[in-house]
Amino acid sequence: MYKVVKEYLLNKIKTGELLPDDRVPSEKELMEMFQVSRITVRKAIDELVIEGYLYRLQGIGSFVRKKEEHEKASNLIGVFLSSASDFLSVGILRGIEQHISSLGFHAVVQFADENGSSEREKFQRLLELNVSGFIIFPHISTLKNESVKRLVVEKRPIVFVDRTVEGMDGYSVESDNRKGAYDVTKHLIEVHGYRRIAFVTWEKPKVSSVKDRYQGASLACSGTNANLTLIEVERGRVKQLCQELKNFDAIFACTDLLAVEIMSGLQMCGVQVPRDVAVVGFDDLPFSVFVQPSLTTVRQYPERMGEKAAAILLSLLSWGEIPIKKHYVPTKLIVRNSCGCVEHHHF
Repeated sequence: MYKVVKEYLLNKIKTGELLPDDRVPSEKELMEMFQVSRITVRKAIDELVIEGYLYRLQGIGSFVRKKEEHEKASNLIGVFLSSASDFLSVGILRGIEQHISSLGFHAVVQFADENGSSEREKFQRLLELNVSGFIIFPHISTLKNESVKRLVVEKRPIVFVDRTVEGMDGYSVESDNRKGAYDVTKHLIEVHGYRRIAFVTWEKPKVSSVKDRYQGASLACSGTNANLTLIEVERGRVKQLCQELKNFDAIFACTDLLAVEIMSGLQMCGVQVPRDVAVVGFDDLPFSVFVQPSLTTVRQYPERMGEKAAAILLSLLSWGEIPIKKHYVPTKLIVRNSCGCVEHHHF
């Protein structure tokens, strides 16, 4: 039914009955005219805003956009993903695609690497394609990216996904990292009685997902006699760290990849997991169930993140702004063997 309302308005615009900057009939008028619900009218107007025929002024109404402005609006969304985690990136992309394709949008995807100059070129390419908005999976080097900073300052429609980086404010969709980390740490303390826990990370706590996981773990330790130690390690230097790690009761690795590297390093040092030291991760990557021992971890839902990021971006394109800036997707504790549990429990 909304298509009838949409066609009616489109026809008035195309025949010149409604001119640029003219106000279109209000939602109430359209509801009465077509005997339809507000949701139906809103859907018709939303699509015309997204397609560039109308613009909205909050609290006043919807107006006809100038023709040249309409031609400028594209149905392309720039998606900038980190190549740091293929599992997350591919899941996020799948969620974005599912949401936007039904609305006639297309994703133009670029994968970032740690090389700042090629990142700049890739961003330039997206800007030249005149994309309507951006979904960005940032990492530390994104902070140095002038193009991104400029987009943030110009208030272009951007949604950060999976994490935010200190110094860049905007709309974001992340896993509930704090709650996930709290749940897995509480499990280590309450079920197993571990007291000396190491939180090990490759990335600095400047990245929101790392900071939130560390804070969630700290919160689980507060008020108990458990201690949390933050350990930052460079990639490729995990083996050297294993002598130090064997003095802990349990290790909370910030990602599953790091957890598996720590487990293999400890086993090479003759330390048995979980008998001597327990290890848990975060992500629930597909391999976590197959490693020996199987990995206790926190499951993320990247497709949901992508879907939500796309929905928020399309709302921004339609409304110009939305009230809530930070959005979270729930996580789930997955208990396997590496924490010291004998059976597979799914909480």
